[in-house]
Formats: sequence, C-alpha cells, structure tokens
Amino acid sequence: MAWSSRVILVAAAVYAGVFGVIWFIRPMRALASGFLLGGLISLYNIFHLSFRLRIAGLRVLSGSRMPAGLHMTVRILTVIFGTLLVYRFPALIDFRSFVLSLLFGYILLVTVMSFYYLRKTTSSDEGGETLGSDSESNISRDDV
Repeated sequence: MAWSSRVILVAAAVYAGVFGVIWFIRPMRALASGFLLGGLISLYNIFHLSFRLRIAGLRVLSGSRMPAGLHMTVRILTVIFGTLLVYRFPALIDFRSFVLSLLFGYILLVTVMSFYYLRKTTSSDEGGETLGSDSESNISRDDV
C-alpha cells in the first residue's frame, strides 16, 4: 500500500500547489480559497480514516478486546469547521467551490485504489502477461 499512499500524497501536493498558485491571482481568490479549504479537509479526512483503519487492524490482529474507533465524529467536525469558516467569511471563501471540493479526496482514493487493484490483478508474476489475453504463450499453444 506504500505505492497508493505516495500517489495520493503527490496528488494532494499538486492539488494544493495548483490552487495555492491560483489563490495569488486576485479575482479568483475566493474560488481558490473554497477549493483549497474543501480539498484539504477532504484529504485530511482520507488520511485520518486510513490511519484509524490501520490502528483498528493492528488491534484486531493483536487480539485486543478494546475496539478501536474510526473517529467519525472528528471527520464530521472538520467538515462542520470548514462550513463555519465559509459561513463566517463569505467574501473570502466561495461556498460552491468548497462543497464541490469536499468530494476530491474520496474520488482520488477510489481512483487510485481502483487503478492499484486493476494493475495488480492484470499483471502476472511469471512474465508480465495480462490475464485474459489471447497471446501465444507456452500455456495456450495449439500444438499441445
């Protein structure tokens, strides 16, 4: 899972960098602030969920009776905090871009993990052949 974490981290850095640069453009500052705030909250929620799932898995593997929570309340409160910031500073943060960018982290997670598992299941350990291909190989020869 190190590969997927790195891809998500690089995508998060590119996302923050792009909207950070756009933020310096004066007329689009509110739009970029909404995308930055919503995207960063979304990415925080993804990384926090990943961390809590890792802790819960380690507790299950160790046989601990004390269940590990996933801190859903904390993730909901971060969205509420962002919403309060948008409500408090409507001239500085655009609410439409904030709401739209709250899905960024989840869409990124689904995309990266789908690509990861698709790449993992289509490549063979024997020679990099794709599963389901009709290529001529030692296994699918006609003369055998």
